[in-house]
Amino acid sequence: MSLKTRIVERIKGSFLLEKPRIYADIVFDRKLLLDVFMLMIGGTATALQGIVNGSLSRHTAPGFPPWLSFAVGSALLFIFLMVDTRGGRSISWKSAFKTSPWWAWLGGLPGAAFVVVITLMMPIHGAAFVYSIYICAKMITSLFIDSFGMFGAKQRPATVPRLIGFSIMTAGVLMVSLDH
Repeated sequence: MSLKTRIVERIKGSFLLEKPRIYADIVFDRKLLLDVFMLMIGGTATALQGIVNGSLSRHTAPGFPPWLSFAVGSALLFIFLMVDTRGGRSISWKSAFKTSPWWAWLGGLPGAAFVVVITLMMPIHGAAFVYSIYICAKMITSLFIDSFGMFGAKQRPATVPRLIGFSIMTAGVLMVSLDH
């Protein structure tokens, strides 16, 4: 199969016009509720991180809060890593280096970009504006990742309900941003 044919097939498979499906594999149980709660904590934490770093940047220098954020985060994550992996012994490092794609080891770069950009923009534009644009960009990227199954993600076509939801969210972002 030629490269052109593979690309066309990939694009065809990324958008699907169909009736909404009820996903039978989603079970609303305690684990799902705990997962939603943890995601809400994560969302709250990122909102707080931006405004706290933005505030600190006014009193220090723009480069200091992202560094501090990663220094404190790295220390806490190191403790989590040691507990989670029994001191790193439960990971087959040789196998991990051989089997992981090269880009999997660059996960810190998007995180660093996020922290720096949010820290720089928060004092200028405020939390609602910055995070509305951030969420919109995140949703656009997520839609492409899911639609094309990028980076090893499970491919989930952009169905009509998903595209409608995305459009409504984008309209909300514009309403928040234009009132800036």
